[in-house]
Order: sequence, then structure tokens, then C-alpha cells
Amino acid sequence: MRRLAAAAGAVGAIAIGLALSAAGGGSSSGGSYRVDAIFDNASFLIPGQDVKIAGAKVGSVVDVKLTPQHKARIQMSVGKEFAPFRSDADCTIQPQSLIGEKFIQCTPGTPDGAPLKSIGGEAPTVPLADTHSPVDIDLVNATFRQPTSQRLGLLLSELGAGFAARGDDLNAAIRRANPALQETRRVMGILSDDRSQLRELIGASDKVIAQLAAHRGSLKGFLHHGARVAQVTAQRAQKLEQSAQRLPALLDQAQPALQNLRTLAEQGTPILRDVGAAAPQLRRLAHQAGPLADAARPALSRLGRAAKAGEPALAAAAPVVTQLRAFAKAALPTGVGVDQLFASLRQRGVVEGLQTFTYFAALATSRFDRYSHTLPAHLLASNCSQYATVTVPSCSANFAGGGATAAPKARTRHHRVRHRHRHRKAAQPPSTVSPNAPSAPTTPSLPQLPEIHVPGLPPIKVPDIPRPPSNAKNLLDYLLG
Repeated sequence: MRRLAAAAGAVGAIAIGLALSAAGGGSSSGGSYRVDAIFDNASFLIPGQDVKIAGAKVGSVVDVKLTPQHKARIQMSVGKEFAPFRSDADCTIQPQSLIGEKFIQCTPGTPDGAPLKSIGGEAPTVPLADTHSPVDIDLVNATFRQPTSQRLGLLLSELGAGFAARGDDLNAAIRRANPALQETRRVMGILSDDRSQLRELIGASDKVIAQLAAHRGSLKGFLHHGARVAQVTAQRAQKLEQSAQRLPALLDQAQPALQNLRTLAEQGTPILRDVGAAAPQLRRLAHQAGPLADAARPALSRLGRAAKAGEPALAAAAPVVTQLRAFAKAALPTGVGVDQLFASLRQRGVVEGLQTFTYFAALATSRFDRYSHTLPAHLLASNCSQYATVTVPSCSANFAGGGATAAPKARTRHHRVRHRHRHRKAAQPPSTVSPNAPSAPTTPSLPQLPEIHVPGLPPIKVPDIPRPPSNAKNLLDYLLG
């Protein structure tokens, strides 16, 4: 029955293999990936048995065929998630159980290897050099039974004649027969490629061993203390385990701080570089700061005594400061209003307007002599600039030795003033004063200067300009007098 089942499985596997071959070797079909492996012999492997990767079943054997080189081609179907097999892939036939069932253990390869390609219409194939066929234990035991032992003797006696001209093939077969020998050969090849590094490593190891031998006591103490440290560590294993469990949370919380520290280090590098460049000057300044501190110590002591002496003055000034604080607080709205007023005056050009007004007012009150117009020193605040109905001698525009043009005008104006005065006297009632009494010189009354009133301040009275002395003949005498 088992043979019939195996035959039926083989027929089904052949049909599946033909279908996959028709679809194209190496392509994925129905969620599977076709790949082959070449072995020296099939080791009783039959279709339907498992294909495993890392001990897990990933596919099955589709068919077993004989190659023209008399090798066994094992056709496999594995899950497409393991595709493609690469140039460093490896496959081994291993026993499934003690009853002799087999399976194939494969390694698809690493990303460093190139993907296997289809050659001659066959699926991607793992070459013979990367496959291993084990020797079953029953075959080993069979060599000790009759007539196997006799046949083995005959085989060995005829081995020289049989392999007289095929020594290389025998060596290749022996190397492939035992996976351990093949892996040993690979290891020896790697060691051979790195023999220069191994030589240097051995030389350095000799130096290290020599130093260890020279410091044997220190090494012994290190091992002794290391044993004590290990013992203490073992006693605190539970606390260390708790610390290790809390370490991920600590690292998560420390990550922003470490990031900020990295940013600080990057931004602080130029500052530290500048500080390093300025280090000599800073060192010199630090050396000179000592004598400066010694010289400043008396001044600081005197300053302390002065501060102690000024303490009563500060205490006495406290009420004044309190009043000033209250005044400043109460004056704040007024200050804001004054600031706005000044800003408005500046924006509207009031200052420039006042200057222009003063300029034109000065020109309007200027006098003329035979040379040019003169600007009097009493521009607006003198008696000569105010309204008058009679001529004031001190305000006459005629200077001593003036031009001829100004005199007739002055006489004409004086005549008109006299005529108006005479007409006014005729209109008035007769006076009781004797006509023979000498008339006293009359001084015209000037209008009273107004007082300036500012809210919150006492009245400000505009000072009057004193009259010039009676003996002043002209403006120059008045100014120089």
C-alpha cells in the first residue's frame, strides 16, 4: 500500500512539475515558487516530502529526476514569500524520523548574493557545491554484516585499480560526502585568506601575554576583586533587574534632554572656540584682578562707612520720596496730556510758527537810520513796542546826527500830534490851573501788563523794562549806559 501511495504521489508530482515547467521555471504560480537543487544522490527522498527553512515547513518536494551527469535533481515548490533563492543558498537532506523519512532543509541566501536564474529551461537551481547528502546510520551499520564486509574488502582491494586515473573525482566526492569536511574546508579557506591578520593577532597576543605575566600579581588582584564585584552584583540582581526594566522609560524621558544637549553642544562649539582664543587674555585679566582687588579694598571700606553715614539722610528722605511717589502718580495723567500737547505742537509746526512770528514782529518794530534798518534789543517786552497816543522821546526813531530824510518826517508827525493835542484842549472845559503856571512834562500812561495764569501755579507777572534815563541821547547811549 505504501508503494502504491508513493507511486500515485510520484505521478501527481510529475504532473505538477510538468504544469510548472510549462508555466516557466522560477516563476511564481498559485502562490508558490519553483526552485531545484542538485545532489549526489536523492538519499531515498520521494515527492511530497517536506521542504523546511529554519525548521519551519515552507513547501514540498515536487519530483526527483536524474541529470545527464548522473546526479539527482530535486524539484521543490516553496512559498513565494521566500523567493528568490540566491547564489549563497544552501540545501541539505536530513532524516525526518527514525523510520527513515527525509526532508530538505534549505537556506534561501542573504541579500549579498545574486538571485538564481533559470538555465536551459530549468527552474533556478542550487548547484551541487552548495548541497549536502548525509550518510544514513543503517548504511554505516550494514558495512559490518556479511557479505558487506567481504564486499568492502574486495572494494578496498580493487579501489586502487578502480580510481587509478580518477583521483580528483574521488577527492571531490569525499569532500562532498561529509558536510563537516566541506564546512571545514570553507573555514580553512577563510583562515588562509586572513593569515596575515592572524599572524599579527598572534604577535600582539604574545605581547599581551608577556605583559600579563609581568603583572601577575595585579591580574590576580583584578580577578579577586572581580569575583567580589560579581558576588555583590549577584546579591543585587533583583534591584539591577528592576533598574533594567525602568531603563527604557528613563531613556524615553531623557531623549528630549539629550537632543537639547546635542543642540547646545553644536551651538556652543563656536562659543567655546572663541573662549579658547580669548583664554590668554582672560588669564591675564584674572592675574591682574588680584592687585585691582587689593587697591579697591580701601575704597570699598570707605564706601561702606559713607553708606553708614548716609543712612540717616536716607531715612529722613523717606517721607519726601513717599510724597514724590504720590506726586508722580497724581501727575501721570497731566504728564501724558503734556506729552500729547507737545507732540501735537511739534506735528503742527507751532514752534516754527512762533519763531516766524517773532521774526516778523522784530522786522515790524525795527527802525531805520541813514544806514539801514536796525533791530532794537527791546523787541516785544519794551514800552516802545506798545500802543501810545503821544510821542515818547525815548522811542523816537530819529537818532542824533540822523539822516535828513528822517527829520522832516519826524517834524511832520510831531506837528500832527501837536495839532491833535491842541484841538483836544479846545474841546475840553477850561482848567482851574493858572495859565501862567509852567506846565509839567506829562508822561503817557502805559497799559497794564497782563498776568499769566497757569493752573496749579501762582500768577506769573511779566517784568517791565525800565525806562531809559532822561540824559540818554540815543539808543546807543541807552544800551551802553
